[in-house]
Amino acid sequence: MSRTAIFFLVVMTLGLAIDLAWLGWATLQTNLLGWFLVIVGLTYFIGVIIVYWIRRVRFWQPQAGGGTIKEETNDRSFWLIVTGMIAVFYLPALEYLLSTTILPRTDLMEGMGLLVIVFGSILFIWARRTLGEFYSGHVSVVEGQHLVQHGPYRFVRHPAYAGYVLIALGLALGYSSLAGFAAILFVLLPAMVFRLGVEDELLAGQFGAQFEDYAAKVARLIPGIW
Repeated sequence: MSRTAIFFLVVMTLGLAIDLAWLGWATLQTNLLGWFLVIVGLTYFIGVIIVYWIRRVRFWQPQAGGGTIKEETNDRSFWLIVTGMIAVFYLPALEYLLSTTILPRTDLMEGMGLLVIVFGSILFIWARRTLGEFYSGHVSVVEGQHLVQHGPYRFVRHPAYAGYVLIALGLALGYSSLAGFAAILFVLLPAMVFRLGVEDELLAGQFGAQFEDYAAKVARLIPGIW
């Protein structure tokens, strides 16, 4: 990962995390989804301070300790995903604060959005815990890594990304945000398609027939569809 990407992760995102927490706080009086943004923003801010600035752990790398065998040679998929995540996390709350929408802002919409966010968060945490020390923010394969096919990886090849999509849908739904839905469709999903292609290519190059057999049986992101 380039120095620019690392600087973004350990410095620039601290400001973004505080901004996200503020957006959540600003919407909290009228929308319970504000709590989610507050918790995510503060958790990320505190986590980076502790993990990187105090413990000096490079959290964007797998913690397995082995040398890198294969990796994305540029950060293109990283920047695309970052752009998509910023759009889907910030735009719904900003639209909720600054403008009206043709979608109804009701307790039902808010509750449905919250339920989708909870489900997406559980899926993301499950996927991350299943990968364990091989989880990373940079597309790579390291020594000793095996092809994970249990846990949520029995149902889709990229469950953490599926969790992200569900969280994004929940935010757009709960904030009744047309901008949020547009960001998912035109920013997040194209970025994710590119990112998954990069990951699948690396995994196919490393695990060969084993990955091809796995890919033939398990969809990328949506069970039984794609």
